[in-house]
Amino acid sequence: MKYRYSLNTNQLKKEMSPKQIVDFALECKLDGIEWGIRSMDTAGEEIKEMAQRTKDAGLEVVNWLIGGKPWKQDDLKKRAELVASVEGKSMRVDHPWIAYNFEESLHQGKSFNEIFKLAKDSMPFLAELSKESGIRFLFETHAGALLASTLAVKMLFEGASPEHVGVIYDPANTLVEGGLRPRSEVEVLGKFLAYVHAKNVAFFFDGNISENPVNRTIWSRKTVPPAAGALDWVEVFFALKSGGFEGFISVEEFFSPQKLDLIKSGVAFLRECEKLSPEKSCGPFTNFNE
Repeated sequence: MKYRYSLNTNQLKKEMSPKQIVDFALECKLDGIEWGIRSMDTAGEEIKEMAQRTKDAGLEVVNWLIGGKPWKQDDLKKRAELVASVEGKSMRVDHPWIAYNFEESLHQGKSFNEIFKLAKDSMPFLAELSKESGIRFLFETHAGALLASTLAVKMLFEGASPEHVGVIYDPANTLVEGGLRPRSEVEVLGKFLAYVHAKNVAFFFDGNISENPVNRTIWSRKTVPPAAGALDWVEVFFALKSGGFEGFISVEEFFSPQKLDLIKSGVAFLRECEKLSPEKSCGPFTNFNE
């Protein structure tokens, strides 16, 4: 099976217990769970229960969403120790934030280059900690963050090994900011692509107008199920196939404990896109650059 499907728990963890989440993942015929930690105060016991229930159910822990800033080494080591205590193989770390919108950019105290250096200087530490712990440290492509673009990922990871660091590729996030065509993004990431986040995003005008300093339209956006937004998941699966990626597709954010049915329909849609998407590029080929 080229692709397997998993559930991101961040939208569920406050209202559903680990047992309820595992039972629901089984009901949906998923293959794994991407576990988010509720609180670092209770993470020690929590992570053990999550790991054990996942194992007992015959599912796979796709990743641990436990955070930690790579430039705050002592704190990140503590978080890595928790993941290592349950033989975790990877964990998501915090990406440096830049600015999510004009207002944040207006009040951004440091330049992109300064923030990039903060992350780049942390890479040797991540590599050494990965060697010591056996954990792969993952960033995420995310709007408003240093790694909004896969090209920024390539810059940050220059000289690094995909055994030590990687990326959660979120094509809906890169559609909001920093995006290339999905095929190009997958090709740029290469072996650094750890797994994929699956959701969609819709843009709409709800009547808001900014009057300062001149009148201009304000466009809004919201997270929606995979079939409902601006991102074409047939194209995304073509990109993944063409780029040789095999692994987990993890659904996230477009559902809630009150709307669990959206997960089932979302996964069914993604499986259909996987099935019907082209395997590779085909002729006649474009000759734009000849």
